[in-house]
Formats: sequence, structure tokens, C-alpha cells
Amino acid sequence: MLKALQPAELELALAALNELESRDQSILRQWQMRLERAEYEVALAERRYQEVDPANRLVAGTLERRWNDALVHLEEFKKEAAEFQRQEAHVATPEQKAQVLTLARDLPRLWHAPTTQSKDRKRMLRLLIKDITVEKPADQKQLLVHIRWQGGACSDVSVQLPLNIADRVRYPSAVVDRIRELARNLPDGEIADQLNREGQASAKGLPYTVKIVQWIRCRYRILPAELKRPEELTVRQVAERFGTSDQVVYYWIDHSVIRSRRINPGMPHWITVSDQDEQRLREWVRKSRRIQSVS
Repeated sequence: MLKALQPAELELALAALNELESRDQSILRQWQMRLERAEYEVALAERRYQEVDPANRLVAGTLERRWNDALVHLEEFKKEAAEFQRQEAHVATPEQKAQVLTLARDLPRLWHAPTTQSKDRKRMLRLLIKDITVEKPADQKQLLVHIRWQGGACSDVSVQLPLNIADRVRYPSAVVDRIRELARNLPDGEIADQLNREGQASAKGLPYTVKIVQWIRCRYRILPAELKRPEELTVRQVAERFGTSDQVVYYWIDHSVIRSRRINPGMPHWITVSDQDEQRLREWVRKSRRIQSVS
């Protein structure tokens, strides 16, 4: 509203109003000429009727009908002219135009004044805007607002919709590519540490954590690093290999019966079983009474 009521915009509107006034004045002069012509036709028909010999009834009757027709046409012209004058643009005096421009300069100050309440701003809007229609185009993150002003003019405004949560925390492609590169060889914790060492900050300005890195990998479908060596086995694979339970394998790991590698706490154990370990563990399982074999 304030943009539409800027002095520059109002000066253009007033200039357009001047053009409308000039056009209406020109059309009004044409209506006046038509009225004067119709009044002349009425006066001429009346004079001819008055001058005819009453004894000549046929001629008198014809002239009387012409006089009546001229009167009917004159009334029609008067009604049309009155309708035009009712619909024509209102003529504004130079003083009124100056007041409008002064109001346009004072309105922003009044709108932003701390003493102006919200209800007063709503009243100001109702004085200027007749109605608003909002349209949501398909597959677009914006609204089309059609404003109809009290004077009859219409304005179309495009309004950008706020981003959803996923878009607000969207990471630049450079950050995503960097995480994709680091994820080839590093676990999530080390990726977070590396990004923090590089001075990177998350979308919310916070340091990177394991959860943030995991969210980015899930969001952009980045696979975790394949850090297990080809010769290494998981706890489940070792338990199946020797026909025992996972708890027995964890017991071997805790008591250093077998060698395991673990990058960080909470990550899986990766176990290397040599030929000597193979023979020793099978003998252990065969002789132990406490180990329940899994068939």
C-alpha cells in the first residue's frame, strides 16, 4: 500500500486523471452540441407547427407528430448526457491534488508511528483496498495477490512463500561434495571433526556433529565409508564360522583371544582370524563345556 501511495506513483495517477478529465471535457462538449442540435430541432418543429394553417388538418397533424418526435429525442439525449456526467471522472482542483501529495508523504510516518495501533492500520487499509484475491499457482513456491483498490484500479503482486524446514537447512553443493569426498575413507565422527577443523559451520551456524553428518548423508544419499578390510570378519560371521554365539565372540575379543579392530567406540568390531587362530578356536569350542554350539 505504501509503495502504491508514493508521491511518484501518485503524480503519475494524477497525470492520468488530468488526461481523463480532458477526455471527458471533450466528450461533454460533444454531448452539449448534440443537445443544442436536438433543442434546435424541437424549436424548429414547434415553429413550423405554429405557422401552419389550422384548416389544413393533414399537414398540421404531420407537423405535430414531428414536433412530438423531436421532443422525445431531446429527452433521450438529456438522459444519456446526464448518465455520462454521472460516470465521468471526478474533477480534482489543484488544491485537492496538492493535499493528496502531502498525505502521501505523511502516510508512511503515520503508519510506522509507535502510537499507531494495529486496528488503525487495518482501518487505513480498508479505506484504500476493496478486496484481495490470493491465487496459488501449481508447482510454484509463490502466491499471486490480486488487489482491487477502492477507486476500481487493480494491482497484481507476487509474494514468495517461506521456505520449508528442509529448504531452510539446505547445504551448499560445495559442502555436500566435501562430505561425499570425506565419506569415502572416514566415519561420520571424523568427518565432523575435519569439517570443524576447516572452519566450516552447519546450516544453523553450529559446529558439525555426528548426527548432522548422518542427516546430510541420509538427505543427499551419501553412502557411509566401507572401512572393513577384505580379510576382516564381523562378529556375526565369526560366530557362524565356529558354530557359537555372538556373546562368545565378544568374550574372545574382551580377553584378547582374537584380534579385532575398532575405529571408534560404538562402531563394529572387525576381526582378523589367522590359520593358527582358526585351529586354536575350533579346538577351544570342541573342548569347552561352557560354550553352547549353534547347529
